[in-house]
Amino acid sequence: MNQLSPEEEKAILASSPRGTWALLLVILAAMAVGWAALFVLFLSHGPVS
Repeated sequence: MNQLSPEEEKAILASSPRGTWALLLVILAAMAVGWAALFVLFLSHGPVS
């Protein structure tokens, strides 16, 4: 396996996890769309009679 230099290690550990943030934003957007769909599909029909 390729060994990292101490400078490369420090740079990696100091950087933010961009892939994790991107995945989190995608999941958050999907959940927001799901909630909006619930409001549009079910609450737009009015109360249960």
